[in-house]
Amino acid sequence: MLPENFTIRPVTEAEADKLTKIHVECFPRYWNREVFTDFFSVKDTFAFLVEEGNEPAAMLVYRVAFDQAEILTLAVLPSYRGQGIAAKLVDDMLEKCKVLGVEKLFLEVEVGNEPAIKLYETSGFQHINRRKLYYQQLDGSLTDALVMMRKLS
Repeated sequence: MLPENFTIRPVTEAEADKLTKIHVECFPRYWNREVFTDFFSVKDTFAFLVEEGNEPAAMLVYRVAFDQAEILTLAVLPSYRGQGIAAKLVDDMLEKCKVLGVEKLFLEVEVGNEPAIKLYETSGFQHINRRKLYYQQLDGSLTDALVMMRKLS
């Protein structure tokens, strides 16, 4: 359940600026508008946006391919964290994936991002692999990613 005065809705390429704004504030190596518009150029790419009034608060972008899906990014602005918004985004995405016939859902999450790892574990995702030196930091160093998966069927 979202906090009062918050809404969640699907968005398209036309609102890539809102997704970019959130990503810029949440990640040191953020994605620009072009990355988001490129995502939408691929069939079966979906996004949810959470807003408080007209102000973006969080987003989730995922892609479906046959009976599998992948979370491409999930971000909640720092001032909105800890309110269950990310869990609601994941829950809504899981329901949409079930309707679309998705059987397995995948994601990568940076090792050390304990709040995100806990969210995904609580949502039923399991660790299945580790990608060495996957994420590049601002100082040029590299960190690992955990690959996680959840079965829906």
